[in-house]
Amino acid sequence: MPEHVILQFDAPTMTIVLNDPDRRNALSHDVFDDFEQCLDDVDTAIDSESCHVLRIRGEGPAFCAGFDLGAMADGALPSFLERLGAICRRLRHLDAIVVAEVHGPALAGGCALVSACDIVHAGPDAAFGYPVHRLGISPAVSLATLVPGTSPGAARALTLSGESLDADAAVGIGLAAAAHSDRSALSDAVTTLCDRLGAMDAATLRATKRFQNELDGTIDAEVFARSLAASLATADSEEFRARIEAVMHSRRSG
Repeated sequence: MPEHVILQFDAPTMTIVLNDPDRRNALSHDVFDDFEQCLDDVDTAIDSESCHVLRIRGEGPAFCAGFDLGAMADGALPSFLERLGAICRRLRHLDAIVVAEVHGPALAGGCALVSACDIVHAGPDAAFGYPVHRLGISPAVSLATLVPGTSPGAARALTLSGESLDADAAVGIGLAAAAHSDRSALSDAVTTLCDRLGAMDAATLRATKRFQNELDGTIDAEVFARSLAASLATADSEEFRARIEAVMHSRRSG
């Protein structure tokens, strides 16, 4: 049974919980394995017509702090980018409404996951951004969903600047739909939203989401493939290997 990512059922809502709090829910081999298994189970629940709402949240102080650095130092970056791109595509194409409940950092790969969700609510300690250029990593894998979810200008600034946005700023660019004053208010608001969505007709929601995907271009798998390719282009570069080794050396020395 998955442990690093947990799937809970309360039909018609499913909840995926990123459950590696000591590592700030960093995307590791184990987290990817469990996340993919949970999405397989989500597909089964949708096919059985028992569920049509998916809630995603993180356990502990962070939603998701990006890729596991140790695994990347061991050569996992290309695989991680491919797996992240595939998960983002699955979330966007899922015949369920995907709601992200974000508290704490949602950075790099974590921000990519958020951008692939349909509706995002953020707590007061939420932080969104792509501080990965210092490692020689391109965040382009996220652009397939980040651009249509915000705007070309906002996505350009967020993925090039290395800066992070708080909850209010994320609402301002359209990345988040609402910001909340504390974690309790965040949880309550997402529960209310999921209950409202759960009471709606699943077929109507599915048709609406599919047409939105047609309008913004994310129905096209090639968009995701090109976005991934742009990140993979630098994933095995000398620059990346030098920068990640410097970070790991600093950690070992510290």
